[in-house]
Amino acid sequence: MHRFLRLGLSLVPLLLATSLPAQLAPVGAPKGSLRFDIRGAFESADRRLLDDQTEDYLADFGSSAFGSDRLPFLRATDSLVGTVLGQAGYRLNLGAQRANGQLTIGTGTIAAALGITSKVTLFANVPFVTTRVQARLRLDSTAADGGLNPAHPTLGNASDQALAATFFTAFDNALSTLQSRIQSGTYAGDPTLQAIALEIAARGTTARDALSTITRDPNQASPFLPTAASPTGQQIVASIRGLQDTLANTLGVPGFASDPVLAAGRLTDQEFAGFVSDPAGPMDAFPLGESKISRMGDMDVGAVLTLVDRFDRPGHTGGFRFAVTGLVRLPTGQRDNPANLLDVGTGNGRYEVGVSGTADLGAGRLGARFTGGYLLRLSTLRVRRLTAPGAPYALAGTLTNVREDAGDVMQLGARPFFRLARNIAIHGEVDFQRTLADAVSYDSPSDSIAGLSANLLAEKRRSALAVGGGVSYVGRSAHECEPGRRCGWPIEAGWSYTTVVQGWGGRVVKFRTTRLEIRWYQRIWR
Repeated sequence: MHRFLRLGLSLVPLLLATSLPAQLAPVGAPKGSLRFDIRGAFESADRRLLDDQTEDYLADFGSSAFGSDRLPFLRATDSLVGTVLGQAGYRLNLGAQRANGQLTIGTGTIAAALGITSKVTLFANVPFVTTRVQARLRLDSTAADGGLNPAHPTLGNASDQALAATFFTAFDNALSTLQSRIQSGTYAGDPTLQAIALEIAARGTTARDALSTITRDPNQASPFLPTAASPTGQQIVASIRGLQDTLANTLGVPGFASDPVLAAGRLTDQEFAGFVSDPAGPMDAFPLGESKISRMGDMDVGAVLTLVDRFDRPGHTGGFRFAVTGLVRLPTGQRDNPANLLDVGTGNGRYEVGVSGTADLGAGRLGARFTGGYLLRLSTLRVRRLTAPGAPYALAGTLTNVREDAGDVMQLGARPFFRLARNIAIHGEVDFQRTLADAVSYDSPSDSIAGLSANLLAEKRRSALAVGGGVSYVGRSAHECEPGRRCGWPIEAGWSYTTVVQGWGGRVVKFRTTRLEIRWYQRIWR
C-alpha cells in the first residue's frame, strides 16, 4: 500500500509539469465538424423546501388533521356541519394522514452539433426520460371524527339511503305541520309559545337544509360525515333530538323521532384509497401508490454564436472565451395526466425560448466557466383539476381547460476548476435559479367553474441554490491533430454531482443530481 502511495505522489510533479491543453470544452463545434453527445442524468429527491422550511416531497398529501386543508371539497361540509352545531370554525377531521414519497428522474440524451462556421454552430438535443414517483400514505384515524357517508347518492348503500329518506320525510312533515300551525294562529294567544314556534321553524329549516345537502344532495353530498360515536356526531344528534322534543312536547307536533344518518365508523386507509380510485366516485383518480413513465422528453433545437475565442490558444494556457446560445424547446414530451395525482410527466407541454451566455476565463491551472440565461416559457392550453398546489386531492368535476402561463426562469452559474494533469481537471459548481410566479386563467368563459379562480393552480415565485463538483476530461479532437502526430482520444467527458442546498419562496424540490457526458467529433469538411 505504501509503495503505491509513494508511486502516486512521485507522479504528481510529473503530471503537473506537463503541458495543459484546452480544459473547458467549447460551447460550439469547430467549423466543418459534427459533434455527437451522449448524456445521462439521474435526479432523485425525497425532500423539498417550502417557504424556507424542509418537508417531505409529498407533504401536500398529508396532514396532522386531514380534512378541508387537503380536501378542498370538504369546506362546504365544514360550513354546513358548523351551521347545525352553531360552531362557525368547525372542521371535519379524518385523522392524521402521513405522506412520504420519492421522485426520481432518469434522462438519457442524444445530441448533435454542427459547426457551420468558426463562430456559428447548430445543435439539437433529444432526451428520453423516465420519471417515477413512489408514495407511501398511512392514515391514522385514532383522533378522527369523520368517516364515509353511508347515505351518499352514489357511494352509499341502499339501506342507509332509505333510512336517510325516512328521516328527512319525517323532518319535512314536522316542519310543514309547524308552519301550518303558525299560519293558522295556533300559538297567537301565547306570545312566548309563538316566539318559540318561530325560532324552531327557522332553526329546524336551517338544520334540515344543511343536513340534507351534505347527506344526500345529488350534486353537493359530502363523501365524508362525522361519525355517530364522535363528540361531533353526538352533538348533531343531541341538537336534532332537542328540536324533536320541543316540537312534540312544547308545540304539539308529533311524528318526528328518528336520528340523522351519520358515518358508522372512522375512515380507514383502505376506504380512503378506494374513494380516491373509485371510477364511479367523485374523485376518479389513479391509485396513490406509484407513477412511472418512460417517454421522449422535450427536444431542444438552437444555435451557438461564439463571439470571442481566445481561450487555451496554442502555446498559451488560459485566456477568455464568450459564446451566446439561443434555443427553442419543443413540447415533444408527455404531459402529466390530471387523473394521476402523482404524475410529473416527461415534458412541460409548452414551447419555451431561451437565451444564455457562457464565459470561460482562466490563467494557468486555474479557471472558471460562468453562465447566465433566461428561459421564456410560453403560455399553453392545459387540462387540469382546479385546486391549489397544497390541496392535491381535487374532484374529477373540477377538471377544466386553462391557459397556463408558467413563470419564466432565470439562471446564474459558476464552475471554477483546477487542472490536475494534461487533460484532467476537478471543478466545483454553484448554480442559482429563480422561477417567477405562474399565472393561470380559464381558456374560455365556458370553461369556468363557479366560485373557483383558475389562478388557484399558480405557484408563487421560488428560487433554488445548488452546489456540487465533478471531474472533466478534454482530449484533443481528431480535427485538431496535425498530420502524422498522435493526439490521444478524440473525446470530451465529464462527471458531476450537485445537490440543492437552499430554497426560497414556493415549492423547491431538493434534487440530488448525477450527470455524465461523453462527446466525440467527426470531421465533415475543412
